[in-house]
Amino acid sequence: MKNILKISTVYLVTIMLMGCGNTTLQKEGHTDKNDTEGTHEETKNTIALQPKQLNVMQIELGTLQSVNLGNTLKVNGQLELPPQKMASVSALLGGSVEKVTVIEGDYVKKGQVIAYLKNPEFIRMQRDYLTSKGNFSFLKKNYQRKKSLFEDGITSAKSFQKAEALFLESKSNLSATKASLKMMGIDISLLENGKIIPTIPVKAPIKGYIQNVKINVGKYISPEQEMFEIVDNEHLHLGLKIFEKDIDKAKVGQKITFSLTTKPNKVYEAEIFALGKAFDMSTRAVKVHAKIIGNHEGLLTGMFVDARIITTTSSVKALPESAFVKENGLDYIFIQKEKNEDTIVLEKIQVNKGISDLGFSEVVFINTIPNNTVIVTKGAYYVNAELNKSEFEEHEH
Repeated sequence: MKNILKISTVYLVTIMLMGCGNTTLQKEGHTDKNDTEGTHEETKNTIALQPKQLNVMQIELGTLQSVNLGNTLKVNGQLELPPQKMASVSALLGGSVEKVTVIEGDYVKKGQVIAYLKNPEFIRMQRDYLTSKGNFSFLKKNYQRKKSLFEDGITSAKSFQKAEALFLESKSNLSATKASLKMMGIDISLLENGKIIPTIPVKAPIKGYIQNVKINVGKYISPEQEMFEIVDNEHLHLGLKIFEKDIDKAKVGQKITFSLTTKPNKVYEAEIFALGKAFDMSTRAVKVHAKIIGNHEGLLTGMFVDARIITTTSSVKALPESAFVKENGLDYIFIQKEKNEDTIVLEKIQVNKGISDLGFSEVVFINTIPNNTVIVTKGAYYVNAELNKSEFEEHEH
């Protein structure tokens, strides 16, 4: 009986230990599962991309920008140049194009030769100048001789007056011919040394960039026909139209933010330096001129702009609209968590969007991030698509 009781006790203890062991194993198994799920929760919003992937998807990285999105006056206009900083180059006399020394986009200095024209008329004009100069020399000596004889009472007044008239006429003709040749770019000193120039140089009247080339070698150019357009973009400014009801809101010295209609994500700054004094009855608007502040890169005369005249200052931290993605009514951006030679790890974080304008939106962070954090500023949509694709493949696996 004792043996039976002893065996039963051992059996009971064994069952209890086995039960405890199973409970422990189940608990440990449950803990591992939770740990795995916890790790997944921490990484499901991150994605590692290679630099070449960023290039292929045209993803751009940057940082937060300080953008003035306070009270502004919305206006439109275009980039302009004052008339003295634009030049249309033409020929004084017609001729065939012998040589073109520039192409569109080239920078030229004032007086730089940009083309050569040829025409037999050029040679005739130079020959006429040399003939006129010889005649002038002869008539000058004859005039001086007749003057001396007239003063001594040896020759008549009529003879002296005739010599004087011929001399003055020759002098006038020589001066006019010389001035014409100088306007054509002929070096008179070379000509007077007997060197006839077969081609006429066309020179840049101002410094700047060649905007248009309207000629080619062999083409005949008629007098006053436009050959080149030159612009000096250093003096590029905004020409904006303010409508009648908003005229009182614009003041000299006010700051302006603007973007090109073709590049809405790039914001430039300007400052009003002049208000128009004439009211355009057809558009009911006044012209406002603003000086561009900072770099003019990418700006060309004639480009249309979307501008904001800042009436009250309110600078906020903002990102381009292309930095945001929206899911289930919430807004997200991607920030850089890690970077090495092979990969860039991006994390998707939730944010709130504030006021928006000029292609930018204010960013209100739910959790604070460092000021120098690198952020996806363009292509967030494609990063998000790649992230969702990776999650789908994991679940399929």
